Amino acid sequence: MNRKPKLLPAVLSFVFVSLLAIWGMTALSVQDALWFLPAFSKSAAYFDLYWDGEVLRVEPSSPEYDALNQAIQEEFAHVRSYPSSAGLSDAALEDLRAEGRLLECYFDEPAMIHSRYFYGASRTFFVPLSGHHADQHRVFNGGRGAPLELQDTSLIMAAAEDAARADGSP
Repeated sequence: MNRKPKLLPAVLSFVFVSLLAIWGMTALSVQDALWFLPAFSKSAAYFDLYWDGEVLRVEPSSPEYDALNQAIQEEFAHVRSYPSSAGLSDAALEDLRAEGRLLECYFDEPAMIHSRYFYGASRTFFVPLSGHHADQHRVFNGGRGAPLELQDTSLIMAAAEDAARADGSP
């Protein structure tokens, strides 16, 4: 009796093992088993919004909190790239705080932005809302190493503008 090997189970097994290997190697290199999920569900403890020299603290009891938090959750879930040569210097951060526009997001526990890039969990994220980094849709973690570039930050910008306007900022 001649038994022919079936090709389909062999191909499916190969595909399954290959996908498992890709997932495992990526998970080890970025230290995030959920790197493939386009989701960010953490809620910020509070936000500090720097707007043209003024600072506004937005806490969960603030009317603007929900819109900012929802915008962060939506936009942080969609990572475009990891420009490893970019960074946010102390001077640039202070300029954004003093004269520009910046959203600082603070979390009670370290939060992880899932992506295929190594980007550590952090309790603090900086989202420039003016200048070069804002044009590139970048988000920096508290260590301010290389940022992640998001697909878009228009929801964050709109929520920040609404919060600044509600506070009486121009």
